[in-house]
Amino acid sequence: MAHTLDERIMVFDPPVQRELTRLVRGLFAVEDDALHRVRQNTRDLGLPEMQIRPEEGQMLQFLAQVIGARRILELGTLAGYSGIWLARGLPDDGLLTTLEVDARHAQIARDHFALAGVAERVTIIEGPALETLARLESAPPYDMVFLDADKENHPAYLDWAIEHVRSGGLITAHNAFRGGLMVTGGADGKVAATREFLRAMAAHERLTGTIIPVGDGIAAAIVR
Repeated sequence: MAHTLDERIMVFDPPVQRELTRLVRGLFAVEDDALHRVRQNTRDLGLPEMQIRPEEGQMLQFLAQVIGARRILELGTLAGYSGIWLARGLPDDGLLTTLEVDARHAQIARDHFALAGVAERVTIIEGPALETLARLESAPPYDMVFLDADKENHPAYLDWAIEHVRSGGLITAHNAFRGGLMVTGGADGKVAATREFLRAMAAHERLTGTIIPVGDGIAAAIVR
């Protein structure tokens, strides 16, 4: 008996989805001691627990390696958890530049990058991202950009990234699903900006994009 698309989607109810996530984490996204300590330190130091999930980090590392990334730009460092995954997707002479508005978060991230053994591949720039991006206008094109900063400015960050990522490079962004609010209509002030961002990514003539349905959704687009 044939099933409609909606019926096939409904097969993956929340309990099944949780088990599938455990399957992915257990096979492909196992945290080593450094990543586990970074996650624990983030909690113990009272930082917002907004970092990506292990399976999201593993996906970002995978994507960086698929395109042979050597230069990655991250917007939103926090405690450095996502940056460790990204930096591990780079060759030894690669560079991750990560932007962080909070000086305390930046210092904690520096310690965590050293703990994970990737400090030599990471440069942290402090300050509001929109101001920092203006200072990076003359930088060589990036191979990959990961957006995980203030969601209200993601549409503006997308415009910047399109002009500063090489042809064949990737633009990625966290929280494409906004915890389900993108379809449930919840009152999250960041939903409108995320919807604008996704529509712009989907419609732009230079981008071929999608949402990778891992974790809270990773929006990803190849720059043509």
